[in-house]
Parts: sequence; structure tokens; C-alpha cells
Amino acid sequence: MADRPLVGARAIVLHRGYVLLLRGEEPGRVYWFLPGGMVRHGESLRQACEREVLEETGVRVRAGPMVYLREFIASRHKRITRGMPPNHHVVAGVFLCEVTGDGADREPGQLGTFVADRNAKGVTGMAWVKLAEVEGLEIHPPQLKSALLAGLAGDTPLQFWPEE
Repeated sequence: MADRPLVGARAIVLHRGYVLLLRGEEPGRVYWFLPGGMVRHGESLRQACEREVLEETGVRVRAGPMVYLREFIASRHKRITRGMPPNHHVVAGVFLCEVTGDGADREPGQLGTFVADRNAKGVTGMAWVKLAEVEGLEIHPPQLKSALLAGLAGDTPLQFWPEE
């Protein structure tokens, strides 16, 4: 881990009343979060977002507007995962994404295949979750749950999600 913040990109993939989420598991705990990851040198935030979703889920997306800017500082975080380095610090753009290609005409349950990342311990799967069922899940960051319950649109103004 570097002594400076990393840059990341995350995707809010909405499709036919569902949102695409990754599942994390620890003893006694299941939580959900957005697909995405780190930006490679020379790669735009949008390109990183689209690449990461494809790598993690097999779903092709087009990154639309950046709707949130998220800062994650592990040493200040209330709910870190086991084994996370205390100096982990990421600033990530969160993009509203749409499914593209032949997947755009398919039902959510027919889209994607989880691909485990050897560097992401505890990430055990993916799911298309009905927006109506988001309320009962532990979702990170907590601002995401509020945003999903409030509804998102392409004209959502950029907001900052500070460390909670």
C-alpha cells in the first residue's frame, strides 16, 4: 500500500429495477457493495469503471455520469473488513452505468458471472438485487443505500460521499 491515496472507479449498474452488487462475507456478516476497482496508469476513470465491471461480473456496461465522489480512509472508517490495511485510502468516482450490447435486452438474472479476484479476500459473489429489497441489506457505503432508495437518474448532480 502506497503512502498516498489510490484512485478508483465504482459502478452503479441499474437494469430493469435491479442493481448489480458484489457480496462480501466475514464470520457472522454478509455485506454488499458496488463493483469497481483501481484505475490503471493512462486509463480514464470511465474506462476503469467499465473494465472493472466486466472483469468482476462479465457484464458489459457504459459508464454514464459520475454521480458521486467517494473517499475511503480505513483508519477513520467505522466498518472496515478483516485484514484491511489501516493505511488504505482510496478516492473513487462512482458512475451511473447502463448495460450494453446483447445484455441490454436480457433479464438481470441472465447477465453476468462472478469472477473471484485473488486480491479481494472475502468477496464471494455477485447478485442482481431488486431495488425494493435494498432496504434490508447491509450496503456499503451507507450513502449508497440511501441513494438507491431515493432513486437515481442521469441528471443526478455530483455529490461527495465523505468518510462516515
